Amino acid sequence: MTSPLLTFVHISDTHISANPEYGLQHSPYSTQTGAQALVKAVNNLPFPVDLVLHTGDVAYDPDPSAYETARQIFSSLKFPIRYLAGNHDYPRELQRILLGRADAAAPFHYTFEMNGVQFICLDSNGPAEPPRGNVISEQLAWLEALLITPDDRPLVVAIHHNALPVGSPWLDEYMRIVNGETLHQVLLKAKDRLRGVFFGHVHQNLQMYQDSILYTSALSSWNQFYVWPGLEETIQAPDGPGFNVVTISANQTFVRRWYYSV
Repeated sequence: MTSPLLTFVHISDTHISANPEYGLQHSPYSTQTGAQALVKAVNNLPFPVDLVLHTGDVAYDPDPSAYETARQIFSSLKFPIRYLAGNHDYPRELQRILLGRADAAAPFHYTFEMNGVQFICLDSNGPAEPPRGNVISEQLAWLEALLITPDDRPLVVAIHHNALPVGSPWLDEYMRIVNGETLHQVLLKAKDRLRGVFFGHVHQNLQMYQDSILYTSALSSWNQFYVWPGLEETIQAPDGPGFNVVTISANQTFVRRWYYSV
């Protein structure tokens, strides 16, 4: 592996509520407790990281008080954090409360650079029947313009929803981006420098490799779902919480699955 440029922690689907007991109907612990344990686990990593990337469903529902609670919990992180909006989120309140923005972007997409690595964060909450997603045509055009511009930087793309089919009907027909194949075709325009597409939404560790593009999901800090070929319904899995630790170099992506106790 060439010298690493950047290491980031990929977290997702915290589903935080202002109610400290919310989530106990689906898990041995609440979403607040799960998120607090997540922050502690990240802070206790035995090595430094540059960034925490949250790929959405920060809150349990579009409730402003949930974002106040999330702000309090994530303020304890030792590292900077970047957010995406998930299908349970309220993007305007997420930006107002967590980012301090008076004027919220819609769609909530953006790009930034850290340590020579370009990040593109997408909003997959375009018109679709929830919990499915959609990357609207205007955002795809914005993305394509970025990708066709000559650029030597390693690239990381982040999105909330799963884009590609995995052979599990409840994910492919119920949860996925309705135009995931179109998104994939746009991403191919930068495949030589694209080090991975990181997503949430599925509450499970999934990894897909198609046309030289790596797609990787992260566990929830709260509860997980089963994913197997042919599965047609959402079934809760007994697996515990976790996150990914991702190291990017000029020519490689290294993903460590990290687990912790609540």
